[in-house]
Amino acid sequence: MKNYIFLILSLVLLTSCEKETTSNLKQIEANLKTDNSSTSEFILKNDTILKGKLGTEIFIPKDLFDNYTNGKITFELKEFYSKEDIILNGLSTITDKDELLESSGMLYINFTENGKQLIIAEGKKYRAQLPNKILDKSNIYTNDNDSIFKWKSSNNKIYTEIPDYPRNLKFLIYTKAEGIGGFFKEVHLDSVDIVKRKDSLDFVKIQDKYNQDVIEQNEVFLNELGWDSEINNGKLSNDEKTKKRKKLNNLYSIENEVYSFSSDTLGWINIDKLLEYEIEKNIQFKNKVNHDFYCVNLVYLNNNSILAYYPNEFKILNQKVKIKGEMKIIIYSYHNDKLFYDTFYLDKNSKTNFEINLKETTLEKLKTILITP
Repeated sequence: MKNYIFLILSLVLLTSCEKETTSNLKQIEANLKTDNSSTSEFILKNDTILKGKLGTEIFIPKDLFDNYTNGKITFELKEFYSKEDIILNGLSTITDKDELLESSGMLYINFTENGKQLIIAEGKKYRAQLPNKILDKSNIYTNDNDSIFKWKSSNNKIYTEIPDYPRNLKFLIYTKAEGIGGFFKEVHLDSVDIVKRKDSLDFVKIQDKYNQDVIEQNEVFLNELGWDSEINNGKLSNDEKTKKRKKLNNLYSIENEVYSFSSDTLGWINIDKLLEYEIEKNIQFKNKVNHDFYCVNLVYLNNNSILAYYPNEFKILNQKVKIKGEMKIIIYSYHNDKLFYDTFYLDKNSKTNFEINLKETTLEKLKTILITP
């Protein structure tokens, strides 16, 4: 009976220690995080626009939700656009198919009504407008887990608004460099280059149809676009005409593009492109100490790509790593109410075996270590 009681007490103590370790881990992660969340409450009577701290705008149709009963809605938005935010919030850029990603930003979007999870109605979508330029060939990825970030490819597409230069020329409307004025068109991100090339050719065709009087009367407008009457009246040499036409083809280099996507999914959303890596290697970490928990961060210094792993106590840790350019590896641990860390640098020519030498640090110093190249 005494042995039985002792066993129960031992199990209780072990469970208590595990809970304490988990609690400490969550506390450290919480203290590392940046506060990029926005919450607001509203009643959805009309189409509504909400804006986050970092400039993300969410356009909500009045009939978006299937189970809305005209009560007060709580809207939650988290925005992570910088590399520092992604690192400090423990986010990763890897798909559920183990593909490496490079991120233009991550969002968390959710709506509840008096504590009830709202469900988007079939065939309905909200629209998110992004505050920053995004990487070419980006797509939308989603994740329904708050702790394990393995992103799934989505059917939702990214769009951008670009000046409709051919239409503007027809009406002699000038779109300024900051993207003000004139007509715009919405284009799927994958088609932007094709549409720009076609519009440049259409612009030339429309311009060629103008008679000389119209061209001369509107020479200021055409000069603003890098295209003037001299190109048609024979005053320019062939080389000069070529330069003028090249400038015309660069019409879009100055515009302020707006990026957005429509989605029927709530939760975590990632705006990413697939990143080709140079080589995959098996990296081995040897550890001489027994600490309660570890976090391994792999930061791609030349890309907006980060991987985070949370191994339990280990002596030897083998990890397959997709290598792209120079990378920084940060390992930190928690033990006896203290933080420890070690760092390594890695590229395709580096060694594959590392001896971990953990050094005591503070939370503030750890933040700096994590985000400093």
